[in-house]
Amino acid sequence: NQHIARVRIISPNAISEFIYYVLAQPSYRARFSSITTGQAYPQISLKQVRETRVPLPPTKAEQEAIAEALSDADALIESLEYLLGKKRRLKQGAMQELLTGKRRLPGFSGEWEVRRLGDVGVCLRGVSYHGDSDLFPHDTAQTKRLLRSNNVQDAGVVTSDIQFVSAQRVSTHQVLRQDDILICMANGSKALVGKAGLFRVNDGCEYTFGAFMGCFRNNSPASNATFIFGLFQTGEYRNFINNLLAGSSINNLRPSSIESLEFSMPDLPEQTAIAAILSDMDAELTALEGKLAKASGVKQGMMQELLTGRIRLLLVPDKEEL
Repeated sequence: NQHIARVRIISPNAISEFIYYVLAQPSYRARFSSITTGQAYPQISLKQVRETRVPLPPTKAEQEAIAEALSDADALIESLEYLLGKKRRLKQGAMQELLTGKRRLPGFSGEWEVRRLGDVGVCLRGVSYHGDSDLFPHDTAQTKRLLRSNNVQDAGVVTSDIQFVSAQRVSTHQVLRQDDILICMANGSKALVGKAGLFRVNDGCEYTFGAFMGCFRNNSPASNATFIFGLFQTGEYRNFINNLLAGSSINNLRPSSIESLEFSMPDLPEQTAIAAILSDMDAELTALEGKLAKASGVKQGMMQELLTGRIRLLLVPDKEEL
């Protein structure tokens, strides 16, 4: 449509695949963003697109070799993304079956018992603070690291983009412990309320969590923390949260709301066995995510070197030429 520009390569000395990879570089994306005009509907003109300069190797053979190398890198990334998606779906299916008792592990039998989360742990609300006087730009001896909703990602806790809050604002019980479950208790988006991540950060720093967050802390010797966290990833949990928020204009959970949730739970040995399977699947996913990140980084490095001419490919002649 009128908001899309088509670039067609007509020069006999250039190939479209190479030009595509040149324009896909972050530096070109940044350039196009920097020259946009209009505030309500940012745009660039066809003239600006036509005048974009690109580095071009002297021969089509070199362009084709570079494009082929980057295409191979794309194929590896796509295969890892496909495998990662497949493994995530398998894990989700296993969780729905194992955590609800629909599928039992060999050697286990007997009825599961319905228990309140409040019977196996406690839900705590986060730290209240004044943004202008209680936050600091970096770690100090008088601060603790503060986690917020953005730090809960993909059922885990990430420590990028954190804040630093005055330690005087933090109660002892608000300092996070290993295997605490961090929960988004309030958010402008109803879909984000209830998202949870397992806290397993072990970098020597003390972390706490903000007032819009909650923390469920397992304190029962008869329950497995990993199993309990798995319950927070089930469709049953999501349905509970949606029902709690239904009919309310305020997307806010109370600690008592979390503690009131009921789930069927097996005895500790079966919980531990289920948790071990889910942990193995998590380890496999983490390894794949590492491979994907490495492959993406390698491709980014290839683009920076090959598309600028800093590294040149050695072209091997065809057999017919030999």
